[in-house]
Amino acid sequence: MDLREAYKILGLSEEATNDELEKQYMLWIKRYHAHQHEQNAEKPFDMDMITLAYNTVKHVNEYGSTTKVENRSFSHQFQHFLHYYKLHIVGVIILLIFVGSIIQTLVSNHQEKKELASLPPEDLGIMLYGDFFPLGSEVTPVSTNVLAAFPSWKRVTTQSNYAPTEISDTMDAGNQQKSVLTLMSDQSDVYIMGEANFEQLMKLEVFQPLGTTLKGKVQGENLIYGKSPADESEQIYGVVINDNTIFEGLEVKDTKKIAAIRADADNKDNALNLLIELTK
Repeated sequence: MDLREAYKILGLSEEATNDELEKQYMLWIKRYHAHQHEQNAEKPFDMDMITLAYNTVKHVNEYGSTTKVENRSFSHQFQHFLHYYKLHIVGVIILLIFVGSIIQTLVSNHQEKKELASLPPEDLGIMLYGDFFPLGSEVTPVSTNVLAAFPSWKRVTTQSNYAPTEISDTMDAGNQQKSVLTLMSDQSDVYIMGEANFEQLMKLEVFQPLGTTLKGKVQGENLIYGKSPADESEQIYGVVINDNTIFEGLEVKDTKKIAAIRADADNKDNALNLLIELTK
């Protein structure tokens, strides 16, 4: 293609810079894509000719000649393919990543359900709630210690929910908000926490009153009384933990810890037995 003809097709002057050439070509590409989305629309220009004109000018700028522009190398053709369809390529890559993440999630969920189905029924679920343990602690030792105390039980699950009682920075605020969200979806039977966290959760009516069940089985000084917003009468809601063997293998602060039973606990009898054990 003649160089003057190439400039004319592109709508550029022969003094145009490389930046102007690139901007003008991108403008033609955008116009082409816009017309592609119009149904039954006549193409007002020949994009193949525009691309050839662009390659002609670019080849002259790089090599000083128009020789064999029409039969340019595979690498040039591939570069212009990427340049021309880069938006489509990016879209396809994003779609593949999205689909891949969905497939991976489904496979992981299926594998997790399969593993849970192979386990024995849960005898008790325990939640360590508060900041009496370091953030990110491995709490499996608690399950091991409880199973050692109750040999007839087959499966005890323990999870941690780090909830700082004092907010000193944005990380503390974030952890506290996260703890509330975790609390909403949690189904643990027994909660073990510090005194401040116990008082906060009492206001949310998280725990069930224990009535007279523990009287005679737990010393009076180890019983924790409270009043829920819905019931002004003072009742037993928890116990003070005296037996710290449950925490062997886990770093915890030497502070007062309280155990209470969740209002909708599935394993209430086992939970009561654990509370009695913890006060010995």
